[in-house]
Amino acid sequence: MSSPYFLAEVSFEAGNKVGGIWTVLTSKSEYIKQKFGPNYLAVGFYNPTQCAIEFVEAPAPQFVKDAIADIKLDGVKIYFGRWASGSDVNLLLIDSKEFEQRHGNEIKKEFWDKFKIDSLNAPEDYTEPLAWSYTAGVFLASLSKAVHMPMVAQVHEWLSAGALLYLKSSNVRVPTVFTVHATVLGRAISYNGGDTLAFVNSNTSVGPSLPYQYGVAAKHLTEKAAALNATVFTTVSKIVAKEAEVMLGRKTDFVTINGIDLKDLPAPVDLDALRNSAQAKFENFVNGYFLPYYDFDAKKATVFLTGGRYEFYGKGFDLFIDALGRLNKTLSDDNYVVAFIAVPSGTVGTKSDVVANYLTYLGIKATLHEDIESFDKLVSSNPTTASAVMDKAYSKIVNDTKRMTSQLRRSKLVNPPLCPFILSYSENDDQILSRLRENGLDNSPNCHVKVIYYPKYLTLGDELLNLTYHEALSIAVAGFFLSKYEPFGYTPLEAASYMSIAFTTDQGGFGEYCINEIKEQSGGIFVERLINRKRDDVVGQISRDMLKIVTTNQDELLKMRVSARELSEQFGWEKFLPIYLQAYDAALKRI
Repeated sequence: MSSPYFLAEVSFEAGNKVGGIWTVLTSKSEYIKQKFGPNYLAVGFYNPTQCAIEFVEAPAPQFVKDAIADIKLDGVKIYFGRWASGSDVNLLLIDSKEFEQRHGNEIKKEFWDKFKIDSLNAPEDYTEPLAWSYTAGVFLASLSKAVHMPMVAQVHEWLSAGALLYLKSSNVRVPTVFTVHATVLGRAISYNGGDTLAFVNSNTSVGPSLPYQYGVAAKHLTEKAAALNATVFTTVSKIVAKEAEVMLGRKTDFVTINGIDLKDLPAPVDLDALRNSAQAKFENFVNGYFLPYYDFDAKKATVFLTGGRYEFYGKGFDLFIDALGRLNKTLSDDNYVVAFIAVPSGTVGTKSDVVANYLTYLGIKATLHEDIESFDKLVSSNPTTASAVMDKAYSKIVNDTKRMTSQLRRSKLVNPPLCPFILSYSENDDQILSRLRENGLDNSPNCHVKVIYYPKYLTLGDELLNLTYHEALSIAVAGFFLSKYEPFGYTPLEAASYMSIAFTTDQGGFGEYCINEIKEQSGGIFVERLINRKRDDVVGQISRDMLKIVTTNQDELLKMRVSARELSEQFGWEKFLPIYLQAYDAALKRI
């Protein structure tokens, strides 16, 4: 099936995995493919590292060849193919590095003259997406003539805004839909410890000096120019709609909520298999992490997980850790928690003692397993022969196990580390580690809350854990995503879809939607109330919710996890893609 118009979707994250927008694009790609067929093209940034994973080069259709041939830009390389992670939809990647070096300043001057975007003191990460998106706009102008049918350009975030601004300044009659997933200024306020929602609720506009105070003037002005000049303006939640009206000066035309690809989720029976496999790896790692120091049984611990970009206050990691600190003081001797904090940061390698302990632990298990298999063979062999060999084999097991166990449990003068990796900066400068220590969470024997701060992306084949993020979600009893600034929030939705009880907040778009649309407290998705509440009360409530999870019996926890999965299934793209289509139709009517 194909639509009566052509859709070109421009994003810095098309074929270039960076963050949440990549998830949005890939998760809806199958539905976009069904709707538009060959009348769809994703336009992305050429990143050679990501390209090797995401991109499969293929012959371009004639209209794409014609559009490329018509472009008169020096220093631009264009690649056409299929997006492997995006249901094999058509993907065009633009390498604009040489063009940026030759013409970056010219583009900045042009956009100052036409849109009053002040980029004189822009940070280093501004020019690259500006030049890339500008070239994407040049390509779209050429493509609009080559497709011989109406065309809509969907542009995501300030990173891609240059494409929209080029089309506008060149009077190209292509309707544009500009989608803001988070405002530049809103994120900057939150990242620096401020309360974006409180700012939005107490202001009707932004003073001209504020973006300069936060060092985001060029990005903010680019974003604002795109919002004001787009044919249709959309945001991903009602929270961002209100924020954008204050920050950017334009009301949202449509709220295009992010969905998930329900067909991509494992069926419950497959999820059980995934969880069992992941649980075995995780328990091996955790036992190998703590057992060298003191008695510990990972099977008896409740696993909590949090994660996301390293925005300590914005992502609510401070709330999570402070609540864990209170929980640690209330847990009884029979209850333990392993709090897994998956927040990527700079690392230079693994800590040697962690690796040595882990390998020794695995060695003990492998030896015992191997010898048990040997005994199985002996039992099925000739009794006389078996008897003669049995004593020797038994002695080997005892000696090998004693030797490795002695090595593993040798006396240690320190506690298990909070982080298994060597950071690329001083641990004293790390906000997560500092807050853990302030709360007395030091992994000492008397701590009932054990912590592993994992500052690496979770992938198969990493140095230690060897788990994907989705595997980690499947084994977490509860995921805590306590953002104070979250335009929508995929993380709690992902957690729920993998049967992890999910906690979010009313300061995120997902939490706000749950409150208004699905009565959030009915099952396995819970919304912590932050708005108009004192911080101490918030931390106390989160800690009590944590305690409830730890002390709830397994049957009830299973019901909550099943409910979380069922609630997540209300967020399929079948429900939310039509809103995007309405925005495209509106754009076509306005041109």
